[in-house]
Amino acid sequence: MGMAKLNIWISGLDDPCSVDDETWYIIIYDCDGEVLEWCDKTYAVLPARCGHLEVEVPPGCYCIRAVWGYGMRADGLWGNHFTEATIVQARCEETVCVKLFNPSAHRCGYIFDLAIKDLVAQKAIEADLGKRLQEAVRGVLEKIPVPTKKFELGHEEEIARLVQEHERKAGTEKR
Repeated sequence: MGMAKLNIWISGLDDPCSVDDETWYIIIYDCDGEVLEWCDKTYAVLPARCGHLEVEVPPGCYCIRAVWGYGMRADGLWGNHFTEATIVQARCEETVCVKLFNPSAHRCGYIFDLAIKDLVAQKAIEADLGKRLQEAVRGVLEKIPVPTKKFELGHEEEIARLVQEHERKAGTEKR
């Protein structure tokens, strides 16, 4: 049985089709949510220069993230410190190509604002707390650049409508 190879790439800020040219640090987690440790190697903070890392791992299922640091980026923009996570199944003798999306702080703030709205609707948090949180998040969002590529931004109402329509159809088909 042979090792699996992961080719990990990190996108440019809010640009899934590009590759970032900064150094990132890759963290590979096992299925228990722990940093992968195998054969005296810990798979955390592995440098990915120019947004790329090739690394061998034992066959398995992994969750992969990257962090770029805790300060201002070279391009002058504050971003999130972490990429979005991805799950990968790495098999013996195979190379798996993985691309991690590098979202801006604005994108994550926008999604968090939607999550707060949903938590209030689900009564998981009180409406007053939700209102205060949303005011704070929206205040931050006004101060930072809006992504030029929309993806989920501004499409949530259309997506919600389509999901509800699909669920309605699926409900009538089950009867």
